[in-house]
Parts: sequence; C-alpha cells; structure tokens
Amino acid sequence: MSKHNRKIDSKEVGLEIGLILSKYFLDTEYLHYGLFKDHLPVEVKNLAQAQINYAEFLKSNIPAGVRYILDVGCGSGRFALELINAGYNVDCVSPGTILTEHAKKLLGDRSQIFNCKFENLTTEKKYDMILFSESFQYINMDASFTNAIKFLNPGGYIMLCDFFKTDPENKSMLGGGHDYNEFLNVLKKYPLTTVKEQDITQETAPTIDLVNKLSMEVLQPIYRLLFLLLEDRFPLVAKFVKWKYKKKLLKIENKHFKGERNGANFMKYKKYMFYLFKLK
Repeated sequence: MSKHNRKIDSKEVGLEIGLILSKYFLDTEYLHYGLFKDHLPVEVKNLAQAQINYAEFLKSNIPAGVRYILDVGCGSGRFALELINAGYNVDCVSPGTILTEHAKKLLGDRSQIFNCKFENLTTEKKYDMILFSESFQYINMDASFTNAIKFLNPGGYIMLCDFFKTDPENKSMLGGGHDYNEFLNVLKKYPLTTVKEQDITQETAPTIDLVNKLSMEVLQPIYRLLFLLLEDRFPLVAKFVKWKYKKKLLKIENKHFKGERNGANFMKYKKYMFYLFKLK
C-alpha cells in the first residue's frame, strides 16, 4: 500500500501527540494512566511519577516463574523496555505504524515486535504471561481471551489492566472501554482462575482531571485564538469552515471544552480494573 493510500488511525495519532507532549514537558515515554497513590498531589509535574507508580504496580504483580511475556499493544514500547531491563524476555504486538516505529527504535533487537492486530497474530512462540495494559479495550473480548490462551504455556497467566464502562445509557462524554457486565459474562466462558482482582478507579481518575485541565486551560484558548486569527485574516475562509464543518466543530467543543471529561465523571461512568488470571 502506498503512503498516499495508507490510512492513519486517529487514535494512534492522538497517542503519538500525547507521547510528544509527555517527552517534551514531563520527560516520560509512558502512555498509560498514572496511579496517584500515597497522597501524591494531582499536579501535572507529578504525572510522570504517577505513571512510574503504575508501571511498578504491574511489575510487582508478575507471578514468580514468569520469564516470557507478550505485551499486547505495547504503545511506545517504554514498559516493555522496563520489563526487559528487569530480566524478562518480552515480545510485543503493535498494530499501528507510528508507534510501532517508535517501539522498534526504543527496543532494537531486544524484542520481537509483531506489527499486526492481536486478532491476526500468528507465531509458534508460547509465553508465560500475556499482558494487556490499556489495550484490552481496543480488541474484541472473545478474540482477546481465545488468542491469549492459544499463546500461553500450560498454567500461564493473563494480566489485564484497563478501564471499562459502567454506563449502559451512554450518558458519559468519556469514550472507550468494554461494557463491564458484558466482560464478566464473557469471562465465564474461559478456563481461567482469578488470582487477583483490584479496583484502581480512584487512583487512576486524577489522570483525567489533568487531561481535562490541559483541554480547558491550554487547548481551548489556543482553539479560540486560531479561529479569531482566521476570522481576522481570512473572514470568508473562516465563514466557510464554520459552515462546512459546523457539526464536527460542535462535537469537538462539546466533547473537549465543556469540562465534563473529568475525574469525577470517570469514577461515575468507568471502572478501572486490574486482573491477574491463571490458565486452568
């Protein structure tokens, strides 16, 4: 497929922008939520530490005896590198293009990166643990469990850390996440024992407050200033853009600039869960 015909996933572009901002302002390459524990103040300068807390939390729950890990949806590859440096053998699944290139540069030949969707993964390799860190929400649940079990060694583990929606009427402005009750029903179909289950919604929700603050105090003023400049310099173009993209612009403003995508609503409409499953 040529460059001109290649489709770029908007979600991946969003993650890449987040990575650029995080590297520049916070000196971190993690793309996951932060874990605000031990009364860590909810401030932008503490987000990097909160993300380290999250990574350490995952590492601390890796069972003894695990050596080979498959990181599904490895993002920037930063956590995979952390695991490799801790002595684990880690391969990655990365379906996109932009983040895959970043992960390849970061990991080099220390990890095999499968550039495909997890549903389409083909390999003869087996692993002691399959990791879904904020990637489970992007994959069909049955496909996630079926493939994970297929690539696990006997008695292997699935570590799943992600948020789910608990909003059946879809009132929340916060997108993403599988339906939690549906997840619990799907889980019953598979030969898995729950080793550990922990609700970390309260500790991860402050991340949304920081993102909301960025939207309201940085992105919204820039958005308005750009339109003011466009209206001043090119009034006809501004008028056309507002007419042509009226619905899209209104959707952006309602979604990002109303202040409803905050930690309180995250706790109201979402459930961030950690699970460690063992294959029976």
